[in-house]
Amino acid sequence: MNQKTLTIAVVLVVAFSGLAVLEVSIGFVSGLIFDQIPYNYSAKVLIPPTNASNPNSASMGGFYKINGKGTNFNFFLKISGAEKSESPLDYTGDGLTGVGKIDEIKLTPGTIYALLNKDIKGAMFNTTFKGHMNLTCAAWTGVTYFQNDGKNFTGNFTIDGVMTDWEGTYTLKREGYRIRGISDFIYYPNNQRSAAKNAQKTYYL
Repeated sequence: MNQKTLTIAVVLVVAFSGLAVLEVSIGFVSGLIFDQIPYNYSAKVLIPPTNASNPNSASMGGFYKINGKGTNFNFFLKISGAEKSESPLDYTGDGLTGVGKIDEIKLTPGTIYALLNKDIKGAMFNTTFKGHMNLTCAAWTGVTYFQNDGKNFTGNFTIDGVMTDWEGTYTLKREGYRIRGISDFIYYPNNQRSAAKNAQKTYYL
């Protein structure tokens, strides 16, 4: 091997080693690749009855959409007919909108495998990331922080309403072709946390 070839080989090894270190530590390469990708995804939402033993308690359904490019995305959720049973301060026919950002992302071999098989949900659960999203719906605003470590997809949220405030956590788990979300939260009269009540909600995406 001549001196020129050896020099090129050393430079390439150092370069790839540096990229590998960056990828492992902060997902630098993943971020560069992901920033170039536009996406548009929509799916159905199902909220089971709050009290399944009550014959008058019905499930609710709708859809959600996520679109964006790279780390910046928009979110929209609409539950059909919910505006008829909810206070206009809590939910209207305009639905819920969100503007979010992926703050950290790292692709994994599982991400690539899922994408090659056109498995969007699989790609999401196999990618490690952290992010946040600002939410607006009816007369309230909120924020959620979420993260996935490749094994657990969790998040927390706070909502500032006109009459009521909410705060809690949620966990998303894949169940076959759908995603089950479980949210544990408290709600209380605006700015009166000492009067908080506990609740739990299950929904399917």
